[in-house]
Amino acid sequence: MVRSFTAQERATTASLRVSWILAKKKRPFTDSETVKDCMLAVVDEVINDDKIKTSVASAIKNVPLSDTSNIRRVEILAADVYETLLGDLMKADTMSIAVDESTDKTDTAQLCIYVRFFDSKCFREELLCLLPLEGHTTGDILFGKISDFFKDNGLDMTRVCMLVTDGAPSMTGKVNGLAARWSAVAPQLISLHCIVHQAVLCAKLSGALKTTMDNVMATINFIRSTSSLQHRLFHMLLSEMSAEHHDLLLHNDVRWLSKGKALERFCGLREEIITFLRSSKQKKAEAHLSRILDDSFMADACFLSDIFKHLNDVNLALQGRDKTVIDLVEQMRAFPVKLDLFATDLSTGRMLHFPTLRKCVSSPAQITDVMTDFITRLKMNFAGRLDGIVLPTEVAVFVRDPFTVAIEGDLSARAKQVVPSIDEGKFTLELVDMRSSVTMAQELCTNGPTMFWTDVNVHQFPNIKKVAIVMLSMFGSTYTCNVKDSWSSCGLSRLAWGSNSVNMLLINGIDLVVGTYSLSLKLHVELDYGYRCT
Repeated sequence: MVRSFTAQERATTASLRVSWILAKKKRPFTDSETVKDCMLAVVDEVINDDKIKTSVASAIKNVPLSDTSNIRRVEILAADVYETLLGDLMKADTMSIAVDESTDKTDTAQLCIYVRFFDSKCFREELLCLLPLEGHTTGDILFGKISDFFKDNGLDMTRVCMLVTDGAPSMTGKVNGLAARWSAVAPQLISLHCIVHQAVLCAKLSGALKTTMDNVMATINFIRSTSSLQHRLFHMLLSEMSAEHHDLLLHNDVRWLSKGKALERFCGLREEIITFLRSSKQKKAEAHLSRILDDSFMADACFLSDIFKHLNDVNLALQGRDKTVIDLVEQMRAFPVKLDLFATDLSTGRMLHFPTLRKCVSSPAQITDVMTDFITRLKMNFAGRLDGIVLPTEVAVFVRDPFTVAIEGDLSARAKQVVPSIDEGKFTLELVDMRSSVTMAQELCTNGPTMFWTDVNVHQFPNIKKVAIVMLSMFGSTYTCNVKDSWSSCGLSRLAWGSNSVNMLLINGIDLVVGTYSLSLKLHVELDYGYRCT
């Protein structure tokens, strides 16, 4: 017999649901009281029957929605979500870890760790932990912190198949780096420097093009940062000239896309900038004006705008959740081929892929060796980064399309390197059986590799599914580790890392915001203080 909830239990359940919604929407804890005021206002307006209105309003007033109650509810919900995550990880055969270490505004080092794994129903990317670090952050200290966390929570470090880091020396050191220390515990571990970071490093400027970029930013800073009055006057000019854009953009090296966006805006507002500089009474305006009137300077700036637009497209394709290392490597391999097209496009003078440069130059003769050399260097940088990625290509192709990959050769041997526990002979036979199926090939085309392998019968194809699951569990970047905006949006930005209680409050809020677990089950209330989700 199922006991019905009392009015107080229903009020507590409602409070938990409100806290869940507010946390997922990244609202401050104090917003819960505002929610109650809004509900009472709605009831007062939409319900005409005084008796019903009084009853509903009384029920709403009994729902505990103070900021302190909301904090307690978030702790309860986060604990339940975290317990579910740890339970799923204990049952997972393999997992991938992404680690990023950064420093917040209070100079506290934060070690953000995300995990990707298959929970027998779908692939999940979840925040595993956020560890505040005091003092030094060497590889030994990082490994010790992570090792202690795994032991305390009953997790097995040997099940980690891929470790992706931000490329810092403390992470990648060959002797005492985090990757080296972890590899000693899990010999099958593959370590990888974040592919998104690597793509950004490939595009470092030097020589004449770096000077051009510096001069572009000097002009932008002159207009925007010399004085508030000058910036306002520039705004007025853009409005009077009905310019396409409303302002210039500042460049920040930390923001991966800002260089390309700043260049694009600068080139798009060239005429407006010239008009403004000519009317300016500042002495420095003359130097900026002479530069922007120089066709050679503008040709280099327009070239940079176009090439960084292509680099930004690659960067955006590499970003995002639920992207495996296979997805990212494919994007990285495609770009050098595009660079060959860009080089040919420039040499022929057609400039199909350089629309900004095409509008700027009057003849192909203005295309300089500096431009073509930069594209050549870009291609070399991407090729060098790709050579450093230890990923069995044959196995990646197999995961993408098991129906076209060659069975003969060393595919099974490569697969065994990834998953030493598989039986090579059975792996090959299972692949033959799968390729004889007409319906499975259609399912792959319809659903894509991730959904296809999720639905594959593990009892019928245990070896090939195990290999696919391991490959699809591998992170390719530390993109998901960038959760700083999440806690600032939660109203947690006023808090600083310090006491254990404050640290747990921050982590609880972030857990609910960035987690993928849903509150689709009934909420039960236990006694006075015990709450749990079942």
